[in-house]
Amino acid sequence: MRFTLLGATGGIGSLLLPLALEQGHEVTAFARAPEKIKRPESQLRVVGGDLFNVDQMAEAIHGSDAVLSAFGPTTLRRTHLRRDFGWAVVKAMRSARVDRFIHVSTAFLFGEGGLVFSVMSNTLFRNVTQDHRNSEQEMTQPDLAWTMVRPPRLLDGPATGRPRVVAGHLPKGGFSISRADVAAFMLKEAVAPEYVRQIVGLSN
Repeated sequence: MRFTLLGATGGIGSLLLPLALEQGHEVTAFARAPEKIKRPESQLRVVGGDLFNVDQMAEAIHGSDAVLSAFGPTTLRRTHLRRDFGWAVVKAMRSARVDRFIHVSTAFLFGEGGLVFSVMSNTLFRNVTQDHRNSEQEMTQPDLAWTMVRPPRLLDGPATGRPRVVAGHLPKGGFSISRADVAAFMLKEAVAPEYVRQIVGLSN
């Protein structure tokens, strides 16, 4: 299959890229810093560009079977970067006539997970949570075959291969998951869709 990967140099994207290539897929990595991607595979195309530029993104997306997004700024300050990215990617996908989209959001949006989640989403991660909420509102359009992936705390380490997956909810007692498991789930969902136009909670 042909995929466009957004956020290929980040924590999840840097795991998703080699995984997709190892499975034989053709990947276009659209990145702000393309020089960070140094892989020799012939089925990899690296394109530098602005993740908020609709025309540049549409050109990278054109001809893809799906877009996999691991874009996520790290700032805790008030920002509209995720919202603006969501607006841009929807416009780009429509322009490129590609409708399948899988994006990593946050489990804070579930409004469940107990006292700790509630306190964190309303204090330290308040701005992040709001920007994710606005971003999802931009991306969950009825004419797109989207899947929103909402993981809790992201950890380094190998994939367990056994993530818990629940549509519409955070898995009970799910407080963390490895980035590798999130990457593996995204690729699996891209190849064999099960959660089209659904929000999915993941955890180990």
